[in-house]
Amino acid sequence: MSEAKIALLEKALNRERQARKAAEKILEDKSLELYQTNQNLRNVLNEKEIHLESLFKTIVDPYILMDLYGNVLKMNDASQAFFGYNDTFNVTSTLYKEDVEYAMESYATLLEKGTFRNFRARIYNRKKEIRWIEINSSLVYNDEGEPVFAHGIVRDITEDLIAQKEREELLNHLTISNKELNDFAHVVSHDLKAPLRSMNTLVTWLHEDLSHLIKDEDIEKNFQLLIKKIDKMDHLINGILKYAGVDKVERSERQVDLDFVVSDITETIHVPSHVKIHVPEKLPTIRGDKFRLHQLFQNLISNAVKYAKEEDGLVTVSYQDKGDNWEFRIQDNGKGIKEKYHKKIFDIFQTLDDHHNSTGIGLAIVTKIIALYKGKIWVESEYGHGATFIVLLPK
Repeated sequence: MSEAKIALLEKALNRERQARKAAEKILEDKSLELYQTNQNLRNVLNEKEIHLESLFKTIVDPYILMDLYGNVLKMNDASQAFFGYNDTFNVTSTLYKEDVEYAMESYATLLEKGTFRNFRARIYNRKKEIRWIEINSSLVYNDEGEPVFAHGIVRDITEDLIAQKEREELLNHLTISNKELNDFAHVVSHDLKAPLRSMNTLVTWLHEDLSHLIKDEDIEKNFQLLIKKIDKMDHLINGILKYAGVDKVERSERQVDLDFVVSDITETIHVPSHVKIHVPEKLPTIRGDKFRLHQLFQNLISNAVKYAKEEDGLVTVSYQDKGDNWEFRIQDNGKGIKEKYHKKIFDIFQTLDDHHNSTGIGLAIVTKIIALYKGKIWVESEYGHGATFIVLLPK
């Protein structure tokens, strides 16, 4: 073989060696790149798995992951404690018999729409106890958009439903009791008013027939005392009827001009000559029932007039806009109320004196009306320095 051919062959071999080294270097780089990618993928998967496990442990409510046939594939500790199963189970086997049909319809909706909210049904746990559950569930899809799993959070609502049922029963009993109380108040008041009117007539006739014979002041005083007691009883019966009827009639609400209401009250109630009613500024127009608002302010203003000073009595009606509420103040300059009575006076039949017109119902009616409007009432008073009744009514 000539030297020229040998040289040409060596060149070809050198090129092949260099090409092989270059290919090996590319393969080595790609292998390293693939290894690093694989490691990164493993790290991501490990992180996701740790995150998922952490999520399972931190969810307070029971959480389950199941296949499309109802077989539970994974559940958290709360699910194990609630259902009583440590291993896999089928959720359909736990359903209460009467709720199976509704559960199947709900599951069909889940498969169709991908989510289902507020599913409620009864289930048996492993101890065969019946529990009410509420589930918010959704589907998990693969890359092709096909559903592969379903998962959801289960909430035990058994105690909530028991409490709700007890509240409904209590409300029903309360409604019945209120009706019975209202009927009783009307019956008793009717039965009392008839003989009371007869008593008043007889005592008045007796007093008139014997007036020319009565010389003893004590006898005259006893006659007057008897008439006042009968009058007080009449006021008390009327007060009971008003109190029982405050929340019984549905009344339409509208805009009520309280300036007009208070002005009408001051003109119709008895205000002694020594008492002045002062309204510093025009009162607002608020939304409510005119009759009830009239009752509210009439009772408070009449009460303030009654307890104002015997000389230079002053009653002040004012208000402030408190944003979400109206605050009204009815203030008198009388002897005031001792602190130990500040709450007691709002109870029915409670009164601080034996005034013949004091029935102890007026402030109870006020309290009942304010409760209907979800408002508040309280009194501020220092004994010897008058009293201020504060009413807070939502706008």
